[in-house]
Amino acid sequence: MDYLLKEIGVFVRIVELGSFKAAAEDLHLTQSAMTQRLKKLEDTLGVRLVDRTTRSVAPTAVGRSFLPVAKRMLMQFEQSMEDLRNLIQARTGQVTISSLISVATYVLPSALRRFRDDHPNVGVRILDDAEQEIAAHVLRGEAEFGIDMQTASPDPAIAATPLMEDRYVLVCRADRADAGAGPVTWREIVEMPLVTLGSRSGTNRLLHSLWSVSPGAANRRIEVQHLSTLIGAVEGGLGVGIVPALAMRGRTDGVLVQRPLVEPDLRRNVVLVQRRGIELSPAADRLRAAILSAFEAFRDGA
Repeated sequence: MDYLLKEIGVFVRIVELGSFKAAAEDLHLTQSAMTQRLKKLEDTLGVRLVDRTTRSVAPTAVGRSFLPVAKRMLMQFEQSMEDLRNLIQARTGQVTISSLISVATYVLPSALRRFRDDHPNVGVRILDDAEQEIAAHVLRGEAEFGIDMQTASPDPAIAATPLMEDRYVLVCRADRADAGAGPVTWREIVEMPLVTLGSRSGTNRLLHSLWSVSPGAANRRIEVQHLSTLIGAVEGGLGVGIVPALAMRGRTDGVLVQRPLVEPDLRRNVVLVQRRGIELSPAADRLRAAILSAFEAFRDGA
């Protein structure tokens, strides 16, 4: 039906104030404009809403029934506009992002603290997942953006912003015989008892691309699915592990040591990914800025 909320607002004020003149003054309109707007609403509905005499203005029977509906429509519209303003100004709502587990553990907390201080009523949902799922969450619209490993063949629908370069290191208990501080080659690792990540991990795929594993070495392996489980297994003396250096950031307990991996010196590039041509919500855009700032501080402190 071709009517506007301003016409409904005119009807409500006329009935509430009981006067065209008072309603016109309240809404800063001429009485002629008031009459035209009320007539437009009545013509659209096909019924008279207000009876007007020389002495009084009163709603008709239909007008009395319509009045609470009209008030509710105006109130709901105002609430919807207020909700929209809050979203635009990033005062409420929820942002969903996807992230590498290592980044979610060691970098995102500082960004989230800053974001929460500025936007305390905006919720954040993090899909901390395996590398191959990060961009998929973004492409499916389940996350507004993600923190991922750069791949050799990125999806053309994804735009990537470089964040940091992160090298891989060997980690082991400080009391192991092979816990020396010097570099270790990938070939040497083949004969070590190794705790590895499962096939969903980008690190796992890198391991398989670097060397072929003998049956004996493969039998000595323990495979887990999560980085925190791998670290726990290494701490428990079950073997050595290969992890991004980021995962060792801030560890000062002395239980584990890390050794640089060489021949080759393998690194991963961490990038922020989002769909091309898709504008982020205001809250997501501000969270993105906080994360970029956190990575800048992280690099400066490295």
